[in-house]
Amino acid sequence: MMQIEQVADQREAIVFLKAHEDYSLFLMSNLETYGPALEEPSYSGNYKLARDGGKVVAVFCLVRAGTLLIQSERSDRLFFEAVLQSCLEENIPITGMLGEWNFCSTFWHYLKEKGIIGSETYVSKEVLYVADLQHQCLEPQSNVRLLQIDDWEQWIDLRMAYIEEMKLPSQQSMDEIREEFERDVKLKIAWGLFLQEELVSIADLNAKAMDLGQVGGVFTVPNHRKKGFSSAVMRQLMHDAKHLHNLRKLSRPKRTLALMRGL
Repeated sequence: MMQIEQVADQREAIVFLKAHEDYSLFLMSNLETYGPALEEPSYSGNYKLARDGGKVVAVFCLVRAGTLLIQSERSDRLFFEAVLQSCLEENIPITGMLGEWNFCSTFWHYLKEKGIIGSETYVSKEVLYVADLQHQCLEPQSNVRLLQIDDWEQWIDLRMAYIEEMKLPSQQSMDEIREEFERDVKLKIAWGLFLQEELVSIADLNAKAMDLGQVGGVFTVPNHRKKGFSSAVMRQLMHDAKHLHNLRKLSRPKRTLALMRGL
């Protein structure tokens, strides 16, 4: 019998997510950062477990911003109905989904059938590349460093150029982007390459939990491309991920698993 319940013991959710770590990092990262209950931050939400005969078969969270983060071992209509009903009880419109492609594409089609998603604005199937940091020996890069609060003005120009170039959906206000940048600076998960104090290349960890991290936001200004700058930022990022954050594994999408947006 299918049962949906609020996460009471985070350890149970983490054990399930860890067993599916390649596709669960955003769920683990948000759980570690914001906790299991809905709060003010846009990426917080109520974490829930789905049980089938007492066994955990899924963990999901509909965040305040409207994205459904989900990892599931089931993909049948009975399960979809249970998850949808649970999400409707949150009174947060579902505007996107992030998770393993085969599951998300099937559930997304179900949501369109039900009229939950009226039209698509962005669909991306992306391939994950994984680096085992235990076997990486990388030297620090002299012109790459962790970003600081004072780098905001230069960073936001590159960030907005990255969003525009990648044609990414962005529902964040400038205040929310600034808050996220300051959080990343505090967590030491944003890097930049400088040429005579000009920021020309950036990268960050868009998710980090336990001993795992995912790279995001890799961007170099167009007139400084093909000079090895992104590679230098990545080498410093990987060096710090291993020696500063004690991460075991990094993943990087070719351009996030399955990212879908709708209206």
